[in-house]
Amino acid sequence: MYMMMLPGDVYPGIIRRRPWITYFLIIINSIIYLLTSYKSSFLQIDSDVLWRYSFVPALLSTSDGWLRILTSMFLHGYPLHIIFNMYFLYIFGRDVETFLGSFRYLVLYIASGFLAAFVHTSMSLVMGIDNLGIPALGASGAISGVLGAFLMLFPGVRMSICIFIPFPICGNMSSTLFIIFWFILQIIYGYLQLGGVAFFAHVGGFLGGLALVYYLGRDVAHQIFGYKYFNISFNSVYSFFGYRRGLSSIARFILIFSATLILLSLFTAFSLIRENPIVNTLYIKASVTTSSEAYRSSEAAVVIFEEANRSRSTVAPIADDIVRVLFNRLYSAGYIINTSLAGYQGSLYFSGYIRLIGLIAHPVRLIMNMTEAVYTDKGVIKEGVGNAQTDLLTCDVYGRCSITDYWYYRYFSIRLINSSPLYDIIMIPMVLTIISLLVVIYILIARKDLEISYIS
Repeated sequence: MYMMMLPGDVYPGIIRRRPWITYFLIIINSIIYLLTSYKSSFLQIDSDVLWRYSFVPALLSTSDGWLRILTSMFLHGYPLHIIFNMYFLYIFGRDVETFLGSFRYLVLYIASGFLAAFVHTSMSLVMGIDNLGIPALGASGAISGVLGAFLMLFPGVRMSICIFIPFPICGNMSSTLFIIFWFILQIIYGYLQLGGVAFFAHVGGFLGGLALVYYLGRDVAHQIFGYKYFNISFNSVYSFFGYRRGLSSIARFILIFSATLILLSLFTAFSLIRENPIVNTLYIKASVTTSSEAYRSSEAAVVIFEEANRSRSTVAPIADDIVRVLFNRLYSAGYIINTSLAGYQGSLYFSGYIRLIGLIAHPVRLIMNMTEAVYTDKGVIKEGVGNAQTDLLTCDVYGRCSITDYWYYRYFSIRLINSSPLYDIIMIPMVLTIISLLVVIYILIARKDLEISYIS
């Protein structure tokens, strides 16, 4: 765990503003976390809030898809999630806001959050299309933009850092070294797909903030420093006296290389976009009682990808076991997608044994009574409410399965919340991501950081 403290006066004697927006963001995020987690004793966000207001890339083409990007910036999953996010915002946000001013700082914060969502969505095609159905939440994308802005403005600031591993080791480090090291980790973890964290959202927000701060802050920098451009000869004078303006050559290379790598990665996804599968997103709620009479309830979004000609469909992995067990039974029994049920409205009943798709052994028992079932004209379930009973299978690493429990679903509901071609979901984020990356590369190659960075 890292504990950091920056110098209180990053640019003494130049400007004095209270970072009211930073304080406001910390307060409002904290209040929202308390309001959305009190049902679970403040240990985690309420699942209903999670699925209703978090950002799910597969829902971007819905009426509230873009609004979800904004609302997700103010949601946090658990205490450490919000504590560390707000800590980083406090440490880095104050100086960035003081430099830019409150309004420009807020624009940078919100815009970085949106760019984080766009890069996360675009890279989902590269790292696995199933990621389109996973909810993303937290202020880390926007805060990453603040880190990118801080790097551009104050690359030479020294930081006091303590690392507890498990005893504290403390020392000084330049902000450039710390932030670039953090950024490299986000890239590596993102490509390795570690930890269930939206690392490419951090990368996108960071690069977005790096570019945005130049356009938002260059006239502020010109006013503060008293001249419009820091030319090479002027910069050389400062270098002679031991000062260095702007990013180091190594930092600049790492950032350009990373932005180029992501840009090239995105081009590998165009073959999938050309196939343009249909993305169906179902919202499933279920309450279950096990054989031991334990009662549990859950909800989750399930994403199904259909080929454009609807000849074949695949399902994104489902993390929640209650929803997964129910969905697998209904999907295998032909009650999720079935062309023979196209346009059907009414009740459905099934009692018998089924073989789960993907498992060749052990048929499982299923009793299902679904009322108010409605199907689209393509045979995809649109609405459904009912109850079900089924065997629970447990399989080992060798694929040997056995029945270990019997679950009674006292209630379940299924709702189709979006059905769109992949093109409709992905093209706007993809185009904006590519434009943003090209702008970042241009700013770094043209050494635009020399116009806004503060000498320290």
